[in-house]
Amino acid sequence: MKTYYSNINNFKDSTQEMATAGFEERYASYLAHISDVRKKRLLRFKNEDDRLRSMAGTLLLTDILKKYSQGDVQDGSCPDLTNIVFPLNIESEESGKPYLPDAPDILFSISHSGSYAAVVVADSKVCSRIGIDIQAKDRKNILKIAKRFYTELENDLIASAESDSQKEELFYLIWSAKEAFIKCDGKGLSYGMSNFNADIVRDVVTDLDGNILARLEKQVCPEGYTCYVCRQ
Repeated sequence: MKTYYSNINNFKDSTQEMATAGFEERYASYLAHISDVRKKRLLRFKNEDDRLRSMAGTLLLTDILKKYSQGDVQDGSCPDLTNIVFPLNIESEESGKPYLPDAPDILFSISHSGSYAAVVVADSKVCSRIGIDIQAKDRKNILKIAKRFYTELENDLIASAESDSQKEELFYLIWSAKEAFIKCDGKGLSYGMSNFNADIVRDVVTDLDGNILARLEKQVCPEGYTCYVCRQ
């Protein structure tokens, strides 16, 4: 399993001479590496940065799998990709969780926040499901959000922090861990943010009775962000 990041500002910088052009014209060389279905989906976003984050995630996954398929990465974390086709054919389960029908043994998850897209890739031999979430530390009224969406266990952990900065850090770590589980589980927000514990002390997700549902792994990530991977 490996986690990768891509900064959308790199795309802006590389096409600065076309800053006044429309999105499709400005980023045509990048969009050429994305399937028509995926391209249509990202163009539904009205905001340019939302489009760029979506594009960055897809291109990052594409670049990762190309390197594996060409044998450029030899770490044993990915299965054989001889039959994979580019641009990637990415489909979604009913829940919205994406998968690769041409490479069912590849598990992946994409997340984006702020200036970054994050991707995690794993072999199905390692786990059955996987999810990632990267979160920019840019929210307001975080303690009000925690009281509304966090469980008693999670709020107690935040309350135990000795400083406001520690409370803030714990809030974002828990948020990222919870989102990673939602993406891993595949049930989406219908699961209910307050119906499970993201226990970042033990690195597990549990139901409210304490039964373990998944494992958590905190990721090294860019400054100003938190990132977790969740596996089942």
